[in-house]
Amino acid sequence: MAFRTLLLDVDGTLLDTREFIYSAFEHTIRAAGLPPTDRLELQRVMGLPLEEIYGSMGAADPWAMVAAHRAFQGKNLHLSFAFSGVAEVLEQVRNAGIVMAAVTSRSRGTSLQTLKDAGLDGFFAAIVSAEDTVELKPDPAPLRLALALLKERAETAAMVGDTAHDIVAGRAARMATIGVTYGFNPQAVMNAKPDWTIASIAELPAVLGIA
Repeated sequence: MAFRTLLLDVDGTLLDTREFIYSAFEHTIRAAGLPPTDRLELQRVMGLPLEEIYGSMGAADPWAMVAAHRAFQGKNLHLSFAFSGVAEVLEQVRNAGIVMAAVTSRSRGTSLQTLKDAGLDGFFAAIVSAEDTVELKPDPAPLRLALALLKERAETAAMVGDTAHDIVAGRAARMATIGVTYGFNPQAVMNAKPDWTIASIAELPAVLGIA
């Protein structure tokens, strides 16, 4: 099919944010005096809303932990950087006439800044972040908002992401799904059965038929 629109997750898809995210969790959990949580356990819940994750840990005030988490990230933006080859691939996608939006469950402040710091913000006609919809992925609401902002249809769009929540949201929004296996939870992505999988961002143009 001919794709007109591409929606891309940010963390684990465009940006290598493993230390940026894991370190924020570890700092926040330690400061709150909660039992330590290993990274494998955090990997299993990656992509869910922060308040839901912290609530599942028994936090008395999950929103206070969300604020602490985001404050840590705001002071440690240097822990986020683009995966190799991302800018070149996005340039190729743009040159093929495909319009793009970034769709993330991370807060607007840090997501915009880390995309800017990585030199990627200019590729996107819209950026949808945690503050923009009541429901977050795996709910399709953020994807539908992105399509509305772009004035595009789901039938000619694809969602690219590194968690099962990206794939579930894309399927619910009735668009094609592309799972990346170099991000936070490759097995969960495979289990979600996306239409395609890519092991490197360099494989994306071939899936889109523009290689």
